[in-house]
Amino acid sequence: MNSEPPFKRAVVFVDGQNLFHAAREAFGYTYPNYDVSALAKQVCTNQGWQLVQVRFYTGIPDPDVHKDRR
Repeated sequence: MNSEPPFKRAVVFVDGQNLFHAAREAFGYTYPNYDVSALAKQVCTNQGWQLVQVRFYTGIPDPDVHKDRR
C-alpha cells in the first residue's frame, strides 16, 4: 500500500487571463494588480505544501470571440 509522502511538493499553474478577469470582477481592478508568486506561496503555505515552481500562462484573446460579453 502506498502512503502519503511526509512533504508534499506543488507546482502552481496560473492562467493569467482568468486570474485577471477574476480579480477585476472581485475587486474592480482595470489592470493586472496581483503578485502571482505571493499568491502561490500563500496557497501552498496554507495547505502545508512545498512550493517547487510557479508557471504563468497568458495570451492575447481574439477580440471577435467574445463580442457579446462587452
